[in-house]
Amino acid sequence: MGIFSDLDKKLTENIYAHGNDLIDPAADLPEKVEERVELLMPFVQPEARELVRSQILGLIHEYRNEDPAPSN
Repeated sequence: MGIFSDLDKKLTENIYAHGNDLIDPAADLPEKVEERVELLMPFVQPEARELVRSQILGLIHEYRNEDPAPSN
């Protein structure tokens, strides 16, 4: 029983330490991307900004090209 409680404690600590990386759509995006998205926010109604910001960052995160091909 001690092994499982130790494992549970370590997993819990790890989730608290790194949980935002798992649920934050912009966790591994460059800061410049977030800055650009913020420039769009004045065009969005105030009550929808958080949702729109989250959706945009999520889409960029999901569909970004990790290894861009040379543009020749």
